[in-house]
Amino acid sequence: MFRTLQEKLGPGLLYAALAVGVSHLVSSTTAGATYGFVMVGYMALVCLVKYPTFLFGVTYAAATGETLVEGYTRMGKWVVVLFFFMQLFEYTFAISGVTVTTAAILRAVFGIEAGIILELGLVVSCMVIVALGRYAVLEDLTRVLVIVFSIGTVIAAIIAVGGIDTGGASLSADLTLDTPTTLFLIAVAGWMPTGTAGSVGLSLWVKAKSIRLNRPVSTREAAFDFHVGYGTAIFLAICFVALGTYVMFINDVAVDSSGAVFAGQLINLFTSTIGGWIYPVIAMAAITVMYSTLLTLVDLLPRSSAAAVVEVFSVPEEKIRDQFSKMYMIFIGVEFLFVMTVLFVLLEDFGTFIAWVTSMGFVVAPIFSFLNHKAMFGPQVDAAHRPSELLRYWSISTIIILSIVGLMFVYMTYLM
Repeated sequence: MFRTLQEKLGPGLLYAALAVGVSHLVSSTTAGATYGFVMVGYMALVCLVKYPTFLFGVTYAAATGETLVEGYTRMGKWVVVLFFFMQLFEYTFAISGVTVTTAAILRAVFGIEAGIILELGLVVSCMVIVALGRYAVLEDLTRVLVIVFSIGTVIAAIIAVGGIDTGGASLSADLTLDTPTTLFLIAVAGWMPTGTAGSVGLSLWVKAKSIRLNRPVSTREAAFDFHVGYGTAIFLAICFVALGTYVMFINDVAVDSSGAVFAGQLINLFTSTIGGWIYPVIAMAAITVMYSTLLTLVDLLPRSSAAAVVEVFSVPEEKIRDQFSKMYMIFIGVEFLFVMTVLFVLLEDFGTFIAWVTSMGFVVAPIFSFLNHKAMFGPQVDAAHRPSELLRYWSISTIIILSIVGLMFVYMTYLM
């Protein structure tokens, strides 16, 4: 059974682990607590809009045997250079945001007061794991963590929806699209279900999985695995909106801007619906799923960076694996320096920090969507593996929508 799971599920569950972090535990819960059940439809809509961008990550890799980074190289090395800096920007802030949230949960559960040393320890431990174990350890560990946390989340959501008496209270607030609300919606959508740079990570993971299995991953396998992960991410986002609505919104409980206090509120979502006995289970599950998210991100930055450098400098085929490994280790060090710099500079206000980090997802989102679309419909992909006309127009719509929203965010944040 384990071998069957190993072959069927890998990059998709890594994607779910990547997604079920700040965007779910923080953003989805806050959305439900602030605006209620109306946010369920919004979460689903955002995920549908981004769907082609992420799908193309796995289907391109399976159809061509290449990663999206290699696909970008075919458009010109300047595209790979652009990708290099975009992913470096997005992953640095993503790792910082997830580290802050994970540390906040640890402080709430164990009462740890270690200053930034706690964040430092989390990042370093993840770096050691990915440096020593690479893809195989990452995949096996994440698979277990995501399944355990998903079960706990679904049980809590079912109990909340079916067992909490709302007393006739409204389950949704009126959405008025003023500037604060619009910026909040953009912040929530920026990482829902995760940043679009994750699509390139999916292609890298598919190739890594084919190496682990010693055979190509078929497009059918890759698509099945992806849909399991993507579907899991969407469903869990809806569960967290429901928990935020039934436990916080109807009781008029405001989301606290302090990281440790919010983490306590988050765990209380489960204990108040299931019972106090579940506290140690959910506390550990929350810590482990956030840690799995951090693990995937800590792997993605050096993996994507190394892949980009190998392409830019046209490393010969016979030397790629050796050079990739060396660059991977170098970028783990670069990653550490960048993340620690961000944490030292921007750690003061948890709420503002997380909102800003998630909003940044929209700055680069339309660019990734455009590049993935161009790669997927390029000559490298056989006609038999190209997406349908429906997906083609869906992808074009994604690019347009993300571009408009990204421009709105820049205008409302910096020009108004």
